[in-house]
Order: sequence, then structure tokens, then C-alpha cells
Amino acid sequence: MAELNKQMFGNLKGKFGKAVFRQRNGKNYIAQRPDSYTTPSTEAFQKRTNKFRLTSKIAAVINSVPALKEIWLATTPNDLSPYNYLISVNYQAVNGDTISGLLKIVPESKVGVRLDTMTLTADKLSIKLLPLTAASLIDSVLEKKVQSISIIFLSNPLSEDIEKFEVIPLLSSSKIFDLENALTFDCNISTALEEKIAKYGNKNIYTTLITYNENDAVVNYSGTFSFVIV
Repeated sequence: MAELNKQMFGNLKGKFGKAVFRQRNGKNYIAQRPDSYTTPSTEAFQKRTNKFRLTSKIAAVINSVPALKEIWLATTPNDLSPYNYLISVNYQAVNGDTISGLLKIVPESKVGVRLDTMTLTADKLSIKLLPLTAASLIDSVLEKKVQSISIIFLSNPLSEDIEKFEVIPLLSSSKIFDLENALTFDCNISTALEEKIAKYGNKNIYTTLITYNENDAVVNYSGTFSFVIV
């Protein structure tokens, strides 16, 4: 692929004859388009395609939550967007139409939480954590509010006429910190989401705890913890 050193034509993108123009990091590049291309029909190619499609969908949903996008933006390499970085981070956690407990909705964190119970009813996701205490590395002087953010991966559809999987975010309201007592978060589920969730047999839930200062700016976050409902 050749690089155009002088941007005399402005920003170039698209095809012209056998030439293909692309942009990368503010520079124009030109490559030769092959005479023909036949999409492979092998099982291995289809698996890679499905894996990338699912990873991309998960990345898009995580990136759509402002607090999560802000957190990923702080750790994303300069030559990538948070969306593309999320694809690279979570690609290995996807296997066919399933995902493992290795999925990350936030980067690695030293903040520790301990899950007590997690329940999913028709209209609510309820998360109860054991008391955080000072060992969780929470700075209660700076971190005044806390919120749970979850991503639910739905699989095993109960009907053949719906998508094989769906990915939805669920956010609790924020609450004042309490390091001494158990924390409970309720994420309300709309009627439309109720109907969607009910169409799937398996629910993988990935959750993080986000902390905020008194001005509602993100301060810290816990690592991703997961729960499976079948």
C-alpha cells in the first residue's frame, strides 16, 4: 500500500478504477483493488465472521454507555478508537454464539467487590454486594456516589424467527457510598426489554461498579464480575 505524502486532493476515500483510497491517522493511502474476490464458504471462515460480528456488537453496546466509554477512552492506544480497542480486548472471550467469563466491560482494576446475590425478574435486575470495607481500595473522601452498570448477553433463542443473540445495557441509579453495609442496586427493565429478554433461554450478565465524585465525574471502577442465568 502506497502513502500519498502531499494531501493535494484533500481527504480521499473510496474506489477509482482499480485503485482503492483509504484514510488512516489523517493520511491518505492508495492500494490496488484485486480483479475479483470470492467470499470463502468454509466453516472456519463462517466461524471467524460470526465471532467478529458478535464481538463488534458487544463492543458497540459497551461503547454506547457514556461512563464506560469514558473509562475505555483513558486506556485506549492513541491509534485506536475505544470501539476498535474493545473488539481487540474481547475477541478471545467470544466463541461461536457464546461468550466466556473473561469478557471485560471495563479495563482491569484493583478495586475489589464481592457479589452476594444477583437476581433477574421480569421487570428488574437486582444486585446485592457484600460490604466493601476499606480493603476494596475505595477512597470514601473522594468517591461519594456509586452505580452499577451491567451488560446482558442473551442467547439460546426460544424461537427460530428471532436473532441468535442480543446485547443490552442496564444501569442502576447512583446512590451515596456506604462502606460498612451491603449495597443493593436495582436496574429497572422496560416493558419492551421485558419482551426481548423473555425470548431467550440463557442470560449472561457482566457488571461493574462505577464511583463518582460529588460533581458526578467518574473516579473509579471495579473489575468486571459475571453471573449466568439459564
